[in-house]
Order: sequence, then C-alpha cells, then structure tokens
Amino acid sequence: MFTQESGYRHKRKPLVAVVLSLIMAGLGQIYCGRIIRGLIFALLCTVPFAVIAGLFIHEAAIKLSLMLITGFVSVVSLVAIIDSWYLARHTKPDYELKEYNRWYVYLLLCLINMGGSTTYSLYFRDNYMGAFRAPTTSNYPTILPGDRFLANKLAYRSKDPKRGDLVVFASPQNRRINFVKRVVAIAGDTVEIKDNDLYINGQKLERIKLDDSILSKIKIEVQGKMLDGDIYEETNNGAKYKIFLKSGVDPKSADFTKVTVPEYHCFVLGDNRNLSQDSRHFGPIPLAAIKGRADYLYWPAKDWTRFGRLNPN
Repeated sequence: MFTQESGYRHKRKPLVAVVLSLIMAGLGQIYCGRIIRGLIFALLCTVPFAVIAGLFIHEAAIKLSLMLITGFVSVVSLVAIIDSWYLARHTKPDYELKEYNRWYVYLLLCLINMGGSTTYSLYFRDNYMGAFRAPTTSNYPTILPGDRFLANKLAYRSKDPKRGDLVVFASPQNRRINFVKRVVAIAGDTVEIKDNDLYINGQKLERIKLDDSILSKIKIEVQGKMLDGDIYEETNNGAKYKIFLKSGVDPKSADFTKVTVPEYHCFVLGDNRNLSQDSRHFGPIPLAAIKGRADYLYWPAKDWTRFGRLNPN
C-alpha cells in the first residue's frame, strides 16, 4: 500500500488519509505532502498534558483539567481527520511523492509520537496525578474491588492530610504495594475503638445508619459469600463519609486500645471497618509515605452513578 519512491506520481486517496489520521493525528496531512501542517497536528495532540498539567496546582481545577485534556485532544483529532480528507480530495491527481512518503517514515513518526506521549504521561503521572486500581474490599462501600481512581500528588505539598481524607501510601510492610485508606486522626490525636465505635480524643464519632438500598447496586462477594452488613455515615471533624460494618462480627473483636498519633504521622482505617488491614495492624503511617490524595473515581467497577469525587468536602 505504501511502496513508494520519490519522483513517482500517485493520486492521494481520501480514505487512506483518514485512516492514517486515525492512527496518528497529522499523518494524513503528511501523506498529502503537507509535512509541517501534519507535524503541528501531531504536536498539538502530544503536548496538552504538559501544558494543562499546571492547572493541577490548583485543587479546584482538577476536574476542569481532565475535561480540557479530553476535549482539546478530541477536537484537534477531529479537525485533523477532516482536514486530511479535504486535502486528499483537492490534491492534484499527479501528486509527486516526496522523500517522506514512505511507509517506514510513517511508522517512525508514529513511534516518535508515541514516545513523546509516553514521556509526557510519565511526567504527568510522577508529578501531578497517579492512576490506581483497588484490588480489595477494604474501603467498601467507597471504593469497590476493580475501581480505578486518580490520586492528586500535589494535595499535600503545602499542607498535611486532614481527618476524612482518603490517602494513597506505600505499605509499611512492602513499599512496592500501595494502600488507600481513610485518615481518621492526625498528629497529637488519640485513637480508640470500643464496640465498633471510633473515639478520637476521647469523643465518640457521630454516625448515622443509612438505608440499605444504597448498597443495592454495589453488592459484592467475599470468599464466595455475599458481604452482608450495615452502612453508616460517619462524621469526623466536619468531614462526612460512609463506612461499612460487617454482620456477624463480635463488636468486642474490633476493639482497639487507645494510642496517641506521633508527630509527622497519621492514623488510617479502611471504610470497611471489619475487613481492613490498616493502622490497627501496622500503626500510624509517616506522612512521608503518602503519595497523594485519592480524589476522583474515573472507572467504577459496578455502578457508573458513582463516577466522580471521592473525598468529602
């Protein structure tokens, strides 16, 4: 299809131009002899992550940034497709092939473009926003097994985590594994659990039992059995979030002796209080281990009405 030599004359085919544009924005223009135009389209689809990433410095702009990235790339790609089709339709039938009208040049440009996109994506991931997947039930019903979410890595550059935040951190037992848990206490706080009730600084946290229908679309199984229990809304220093207490568990088994959170640490619990490995097992976590704040659920495993913000206001 692309066995071409400079000096040959070949009519440009609109369908081929469109297919090439679908493979990589700008490739259809290069096929039609407009290399500068094509490279501009390719560049416009490669760099928006680096340009728009700056918006993530401002917490309120995260959602806007994601919309801008998606919208901008989609519009540029669509314009590139239409433009390549138009160029192919209006290029002279006796178009003389250029040196770059060779299949291996097209392939090389695609590889370079992919490499650039990967570089920006890696930079974006390492410095601004990381994507994670939850494999366990430890944060049910907030996060389900299979859920994919984004963690804001700028959230704690100028401030410390607060009670109610969902944080991603390296496991104290294996730093290659990431955990996501709820911050329930910060440095200087005391933490105690009695009969499944959480006490912070000696005060029992208020919680309200919610209607079980909330769980109707997100029921899950654990070891082949449906997970049964009650869902509550817990209030912690103004932050409201949902927790789950499994049925059939002796409240006394969930007791936790009072401890004081040391400086530069925080105490974390899973929202699925009876089925979570957290600070009750490995102690308060150092702030230095925190990689970011879990902010947005972008791929819900069960119910798409859950798409959106994770952390409480």
